[in-house]
Amino acid sequence: MTLAAEAPTQELLAASEARFRALLENAADITSIVGGDGTIKFVSRSVSCVLGYDADGFVGKPGFEFVHPEDEPAAREFLAATMSADGPTHGPPFRAIAADGSWRLLEPMGLNLLGDPEVDGVVVTVRDVTERHDIAQRLAQSERLEAIGQLAGGIAHDFNNVLLVIRGYSGVLRSALAESEHIGDIDEIAHAADRAAELTRQLLAFARRQVLQPVLVDLREIVCGIEKLLRRSVSETIEMELHLDDDVAPVLADAAQMEQVLMNLVVNSRDAMPDGGRLSISIAPVRLELDARVSPLVPEGAYVALSVVDTGAGIEPEHLPRIFEPFFTTKVGIGTGLGLSTVYGIVAQSGGGIEVATPPGGGTRITVYLPAATGEVDADESEAAALRLPVGSERILLVEDEDPVRDLVSRVLQAAGYDVLAAARPSEAQRLVAEHEFDLLVTDVVMPEMSGYDLASRVHLAQPGVRTLFISGYAHKALGEASETPQGELLRKPFSPEDLTRAVRAILDGETLDAA
Repeated sequence: MTLAAEAPTQELLAASEARFRALLENAADITSIVGGDGTIKFVSRSVSCVLGYDADGFVGKPGFEFVHPEDEPAAREFLAATMSADGPTHGPPFRAIAADGSWRLLEPMGLNLLGDPEVDGVVVTVRDVTERHDIAQRLAQSERLEAIGQLAGGIAHDFNNVLLVIRGYSGVLRSALAESEHIGDIDEIAHAADRAAELTRQLLAFARRQVLQPVLVDLREIVCGIEKLLRRSVSETIEMELHLDDDVAPVLADAAQMEQVLMNLVVNSRDAMPDGGRLSISIAPVRLELDARVSPLVPEGAYVALSVVDTGAGIEPEHLPRIFEPFFTTKVGIGTGLGLSTVYGIVAQSGGGIEVATPPGGGTRITVYLPAATGEVDADESEAAALRLPVGSERILLVEDEDPVRDLVSRVLQAAGYDVLAAARPSEAQRLVAEHEFDLLVTDVVMPEMSGYDLASRVHLAQPGVRTLFISGYAHKALGEASETPQGELLRKPFSPEDLTRAVRAILDGETLDAA
């Protein structure tokens, strides 16, 4: 071969090598060459982007010292399998420690080139699958919580019917035996039912089946409004500080439920600092991209972030996947284990997400993200006018498939002077509509044959002037249809006889329940 022929060949080889190096150095995956004992002989510069290390510092080090101890046996098996294979191999993902102390999940692929004198090693290419794994984990957690929520919501809904009967008949007895020496016993029954009803409300909040009354609210005003209560809720050994950004958009949420979210988070932080510490509450505007740490189901956009940070012991990694499950708690003998599950349900029902972080140094940061809304927060309305006497003489059609609930509601309304015709099934109710004129329809939402909303629509077609009161223990997924049903209001179970008669009177008088 002549010198003139060799020159172009060398140039082609140099150009090919330059292209290969450019591809290698700019690839997102990490490519390395390791010896049979796991010693790193070469690593691409993408290791600085994925793990934060300088590539030159890797050469000559044992690769297994960067692998999580629990994953090292599987990583060694992968290297051994690659060395004995004729072609490419794929291994299970393993955790590798990054320069900042965090763990990244890497998925390896190997090729044995120990017999190639130009390489003399095993080529291992790893891909960072941390985000993909986190998204899969959060989706699995969301599905698990959704399944638990369906079970909890169904139980709470049925239990609410039982509590409604207990509360209702205790109210009836109290009125009939006002001078009895047993009036205190009746009150204790009612108080016990109230406490049980609070537990069902928390379960319904987790299941996202409670009735919310969303309005435009300023989270800063909510924090300031209950600041004194929050400070009284923590011990004197805990220093509480507020950081409220001035430029925060309102959010569409139920103000009372947001107070409960904040209170639950603060109490949770308080319990994590029995010996004192620092508690910080902050509100700030943020813009979220798709982030598995918050929720893969929360869309991108503008949000308002409410963060509660404490300096407590933090949350153990094995507990993190379960902290939002109802009745799960690490605080033995303290509380019901419904605090964070209630927070989860309220936030999810409000269209937001939650991020939980426990830094290695201790402490916990829980951040609630709620979608930023447009508009202005309404000024506080003046106090409602004096309550009207809950009596009347109109004709009411009552539809409720639970016999004890139907009997109680019918008895309470009849005692208040109303003419009540009761039906156990929607088909029976439609027959009564064909035979009688009614002023008000009081109906459960979830029933056999058809929903209360479908029944209300049919009743209004037959008698357009009939007003409607829905009674339900939770906000069914069809609740959105209620706004399209003329004159439809909703009263949440369990309710007292006074609640029922006031709601009925308000609707018949053309008022909303908020004004009742």
